[in-house]
Amino acid sequence: MSSDSSTGKSPPKKKNVKYEQKFVNSWLKDDRFKGWLKKSIKGETYFFCSACNCDRKCGIHELLRHKDSTKHAKNSLKLQKQQKLTSMFTSASNSQDAKIAAKAGEVKMACFIAEHNLSFNIASHLNKLICAVCPDSKIAEQLSISRTKARAIIVNVTGQTAEENIIEMLQNNCFALLVDESTDKSTIKHLALVARIVKLDFSVEDRFLTLIPIVDGTATALYGKIVEYFVEKNIPYKSNMIGFASDGANVMFGDKHSLVTLFKNDIPHLFTMKCICHSFNLCASYACEKLPRGVEDFCRDVYNHVQNSPKRIGDFKTFQAFTNIKPHKLLHPSQTRWLSLIEVVNRLLEQLPAIKLYFQAAVHVDRLLSAQSILSKALEPTTELYLEFLKFALPIFTDLNKEMQSETPKLYLLYDKILTAYTTILECFVQAEYLNLTEQEKNEAQNILHAKETKILNLDFSSEQKHLPMQHIYVGGMVTNLIRRKTEIGELEEEQLKNFYLKCKEFYIEAAKQILKRFPFDDKDRQALKCLKMLNPKAILDSEIKKKFPSIADLHYFFPKICPNNITELDREWRMLRNVDFSFDQNKTPDIIDFWKHVQELRNGDESQTFPTLCELVKKLLCLPHSSAAVERLFSAINIMKTKLRNRISTTTIKGVLHTKSEITDCYSFEATEKHMKKFNKNMYDFKNKNECENIEDEAIENETEK
Repeated sequence: MSSDSSTGKSPPKKKNVKYEQKFVNSWLKDDRFKGWLKKSIKGETYFFCSACNCDRKCGIHELLRHKDSTKHAKNSLKLQKQQKLTSMFTSASNSQDAKIAAKAGEVKMACFIAEHNLSFNIASHLNKLICAVCPDSKIAEQLSISRTKARAIIVNVTGQTAEENIIEMLQNNCFALLVDESTDKSTIKHLALVARIVKLDFSVEDRFLTLIPIVDGTATALYGKIVEYFVEKNIPYKSNMIGFASDGANVMFGDKHSLVTLFKNDIPHLFTMKCICHSFNLCASYACEKLPRGVEDFCRDVYNHVQNSPKRIGDFKTFQAFTNIKPHKLLHPSQTRWLSLIEVVNRLLEQLPAIKLYFQAAVHVDRLLSAQSILSKALEPTTELYLEFLKFALPIFTDLNKEMQSETPKLYLLYDKILTAYTTILECFVQAEYLNLTEQEKNEAQNILHAKETKILNLDFSSEQKHLPMQHIYVGGMVTNLIRRKTEIGELEEEQLKNFYLKCKEFYIEAAKQILKRFPFDDKDRQALKCLKMLNPKAILDSEIKKKFPSIADLHYFFPKICPNNITELDREWRMLRNVDFSFDQNKTPDIIDFWKHVQELRNGDESQTFPTLCELVKKLLCLPHSSAAVERLFSAINIMKTKLRNRISTTTIKGVLHTKSEITDCYSFEATEKHMKKFNKNMYDFKNKNECENIEDEAIENETEK
């Protein structure tokens, strides 16, 4: 019996506890309940249906039952058709964003056409292609560009913005002007202007400025066109222009009346520089004229005979394979490419065994009369000697030429580079006793390096008494070995060898004369170049070299327009800089840009700049030009752009493309700025000016056709 039996009472019944489901937040993410399910304010055990506007008890089965009810289905359909007020604003905003993005996309498409020198006719097909590839893109739907719009964007949006940016720089900073003139495919003569500027971080840039069509190529006419452009663009050239460079043509650098003399009348103490690349190319050209004409004829004849016939090219490849020589194409000397001759010489020496076999077959098998003279030159023993000699001698000019085509500052190195080339040439044919100091001269000299330099520059190298014996003239190591080999087998006669050494000596003498003619070391301008060596970090970091430059006063004498009047403050900063303990690697001299950028970042205790006057001076000096290679590259770009198929492209359009390309790194990464978008409107379609420019060129083309 139970314990409650004595009392006669039955045990109490247990109550059934009713469980109530609380609202679960994960239901809101369930796709079945999205759009109408919400939490109820009635309590945690209820849910709210926004479609039916009612509260119901929570539970997954209750949710599914309510979702499948007829009432909920009708109310949900009404809710889907109803447009919310917020969605109206969102839709309008998305549409406006798509239009803006489409405009930016059209600018990128125009930049793509400009960067890759494509025809404007490609624009409409490019537009349709993007729409076909991206049919679901809202931005692609808004794209609408054809050739007229593409040209308008390049000329009056991106091109005009780039021109305004460079003009603003020239209005507020010092610059150097690089000038040259050339005639394009449609016989229109252009005057190209390139500005050399230095940024705040000491980096140097050569930026395209403008392209001016000219008819009269006199110095007065060119000067008038340039000044007219500066005045029109409000560029204070008389105060901001500190340097000028071009080729050595009389119209540019004549002593009496030239573009340089006219500018110097307006700008006293203007720094002027004949292009180093042009000058050294002329030095090499005049020196090569002293060699037998047959060497150059051989270079041209081999190319003209083989490369103009597909059959001969195929036959020549057979001999290349037979002699196990790489199947490289033959090259020919170019009249306009500075560095082409050395490449031609190297290629001929590489292919010489195959050339000899090919022309032997052409003479004896094919019995070609035109190949007989070429074969005679190929088998002549001195031909290979002259080619090997040129392979040794030409890099003296071409290596310096190549280095001076760089945009980075090289002017501070120029004096030493030219002196090194000049000394190297003299050592090849002048006796050492006339180039080196004697013991007595060393004892008497205060500065041995300066004394040796003076002795070399004052040397009369044309005197026969000072020349080396004929067979001791240095003509290159490979040539010396070839002479020994050919002499041993009796292939080279004594008279031929004597004549070879004589011609090589004449080459050296003419090269030395041309260097002195174009770079007179005693001239004031060349002494100014020597003074610029103090910009070299070595002049500050090297304990021996910095003894040569105790003061910066010489710069004030040679560059009065650039140096500030407060020479005392400048000189004090210079002498302080020479005693700063820099943390650069002792075994590696820093780059000139990195060095002066580091100097600019040095600060005093009050956070003021330590060398402000000196840094401003260095920026101006780095802006001075050493060549006009940038303008030559510009004309190469124009020749790629203006071809036989695009010979009617106007000067205005060419300017727009060049300006656009000057600000593009990659067309796909280019971003349209606020300036671009402001110009992107109906006013960019300047049909009047476009037609005028094209009519001028059409007339020139028609006149040329009639001739």
